[in-house]
Amino acid sequence: MAKTPEIHLDCTNDNGNSEQALYINGDLVRQPNVYAEPTSKGFVDNVSPESQIENLMNQIDVTISSRSIQFNGDYYIGLKAIKSKYQPVSMDVELDTKYDSDLPIINTLGTLAAKAVQNYFKENKKIPSELDVTVDMLTALPVEQWNPKNADVFAKRFTGDNESLIHNVTVHINNVDVLVKIKFGQVKVAAEGVPALFALLFDQNLNNRNDEIFKHFNEDYGKEITGEYLKGKRISHIDIGDGTSDMPVTDGFNLDTHFVTGCNHGVGHAIEAAIQNFKEKHSTLKKLTRQKFSEYLKDENHQYHQDAVRFFQKTALVQSKFIFKHYQRVLSAFDNEVDLIVVYGGGSIALKDSLYPLLEDLGEKLGKEILWVPEEYAPLMNVEGLLVLLNRMKNQSKKKVKA
Repeated sequence: MAKTPEIHLDCTNDNGNSEQALYINGDLVRQPNVYAEPTSKGFVDNVSPESQIENLMNQIDVTISSRSIQFNGDYYIGLKAIKSKYQPVSMDVELDTKYDSDLPIINTLGTLAAKAVQNYFKENKKIPSELDVTVDMLTALPVEQWNPKNADVFAKRFTGDNESLIHNVTVHINNVDVLVKIKFGQVKVAAEGVPALFALLFDQNLNNRNDEIFKHFNEDYGKEITGEYLKGKRISHIDIGDGTSDMPVTDGFNLDTHFVTGCNHGVGHAIEAAIQNFKEKHSTLKKLTRQKFSEYLKDENHQYHQDAVRFFQKTALVQSKFIFKHYQRVLSAFDNEVDLIVVYGGGSIALKDSLYPLLEDLGEKLGKEILWVPEEYAPLMNVEGLLVLLNRMKNQSKKKVKA
């Protein structure tokens, strides 16, 4: 009997409320962080399953059996869920906490299984019937949810209590099924904000970061900085997400635990409120999600773009004011003793017009510099920082082996 092929994946995983971003063996995977539950077998196309491997990450169709989720069954994940006829499920920005929600588990398992099949095919030029997959993963929780207990709960939903839990994921590729058995080894859970610091300081080769991420800062303050400029500084972070905004302070490489906080405000709340008003005008849109509404906002040629922007601008200002008020409390708790304010996260793009003027005025009054991370980098700060941390860990392990 042939031995089941084995494959190992190193993964850094940022489970955002809007988007999931993962580096899997160095490859970046980004997708809407949603799933749908199909109630019938999907359409089988008259093409070979091998021809669908290249686009597999946009067509994730899986059956999951795992003790870590409440309901085993069939799931479409990411873009496949958005484009299907079924209602996509996303994180509830008002109610859900990531460490006890099933969505991060479902989407992580489905994505890792599909990527394992894709990687195996690229290497062996054939689709296996089964795969044994081991995974080491770095991930993160919002700062207001992170504590040692919650981090341990989240990690053990992947590893199990004794690191022996196996998640069975069947990947459906047209009319071919691949059983992927996933076992997690190390799973480390950081507080969001700390990984982003490493993305500011270093590139993926662990050199001082020196690219366009500092362009606007250099123009605003007449400087020529690299990541080295940030080393050793007390940095006040504002990581704006969909459902939460994290506001940690880092001192050097460490999280300052004096006042670790965030708030349940973000661009997702603004979109949810805007959708309610938007649907009063466009009542025929029955399957409108935050992710779909975001597409209307981004696509200037879309028929709904102008209405989406008009409704969103009002609700975005409300969220920006909430975030700003909470941030003022953060600075007050630290007696304004920070060297630099850094703003990033996917939500920072949509809220910049309404939030930046408030922070700019505050920065001028207090004599604080503001690094607003450009939109091409802002959504990936945590997952890139996790990858830097992973590379540092590998580099340190190599040094120990040589010693």
